[in-house]
Amino acid sequence: MHGRKLISFFSIALFILISLALLIWTTALSTPLTSEEGDINSAGANVEINADDAANIHAAGARVTIKGKARQNIRAAGALVNIDAESGGDLHVAGSRVSLKGNVTGEAWLAGAEVNIDAVTGKALKAAGASIDVSENAKLASNSSLAAALIEFHGASEDNFNLYGDEIVFSGQASGAVTIKGRKVSVTENARIQGDLTIQSGEKAIIDPAAMITGKVTQTSLTKSDFKEEEEGVFAGVGGALIFAASAFLLGLILVVFIRGSVDRGINMLRSRPGKSILWGLAVFFGVPILAVLAMVTIVGIPIGIATLLMLPLLLLLGFTMTALGVSDWLFNRAGETKETGQRLLLLAAGVVMFVVLGFVPVLGPLLIILAVLFGLGAAVVTIGCRLSSRTIDAPF
Repeated sequence: MHGRKLISFFSIALFILISLALLIWTTALSTPLTSEEGDINSAGANVEINADDAANIHAAGARVTIKGKARQNIRAAGALVNIDAESGGDLHVAGSRVSLKGNVTGEAWLAGAEVNIDAVTGKALKAAGASIDVSENAKLASNSSLAAALIEFHGASEDNFNLYGDEIVFSGQASGAVTIKGRKVSVTENARIQGDLTIQSGEKAIIDPAAMITGKVTQTSLTKSDFKEEEEGVFAGVGGALIFAASAFLLGLILVVFIRGSVDRGINMLRSRPGKSILWGLAVFFGVPILAVLAMVTIVGIPIGIATLLMLPLLLLLGFTMTALGVSDWLFNRAGETKETGQRLLLLAAGVVMFVVLGFVPVLGPLLIILAVLFGLGAAVVTIGCRLSSRTIDAPF
């Protein structure tokens, strides 16, 4: 039973992570195309930024380290992201492991599998992940919220502080109301809350007698139906969406690194000949299964037909990936400028996340995914055909 509850809470955190990633990728990727004076834009495997007085900082890579000061906003994404800086505006960060130190004047948005917070924020901080640890030196502004499977809070917060997770340990201070929702909740002896404490938990919350709470303490139980509704709701498809997004990105990574020229031709095909792309996409989408079935009429053709059907999912994924590349290029690279490999991968990530999140929209979402597959599949087929016949994209095919 606890395992199902853990999955429910963790699915919620992952759904929030995807939403935050969409915001981060789209805002971060648009800025390098219209950079202000004093901006720092960097992408690569290992990105290290030491800024004395930058306007905005935008960074993405496998490992990202940012130190110094930005007068306005800081946006970063990567596998390992370490930030020890001052931000005069907002901060948006997504990564597998995220560490935040320093001061953020505006709002802070964090998403990651492991999130460590040791910072001071002037406005609300929103964080989601598998585990979140807030140190004793951290000071969070009003309306801050944390969502994760495991939360350990040792810092200080202002009014209207919300924590949502599976297992939550509150060992910090709050100068206003605190709301905690989780399966297992512990309020330790070091806790100091100058306001009301509201707890919703699957198990009876443990509140140490030494904890100082000046306001009203309210405890309610989360029933089985509460967990079931969350588990069977909009978060049910998050796992599959994550697998699909990761597969599309990995395929796109292979394409961009090894056949970069063909990828650029495919993007040009989508942008210049969308009608031709979808017609060929429809032809392949319906034609390949028909040909596979016809091939299996004979004994010799059975292996060929089976192999063709097994290849169909890869073709559909290829179509989706190509459209993700093309649409993100159209949105964030309107001038059609040539992009370096790192920038192209950032555009790929933006397109994949955008389509995956839109896919959750009832009726419209699945339709957009199908159209994306058809457009990209057609563009890929035409590109391959032109490549093999040494024709240009505009040539009849």
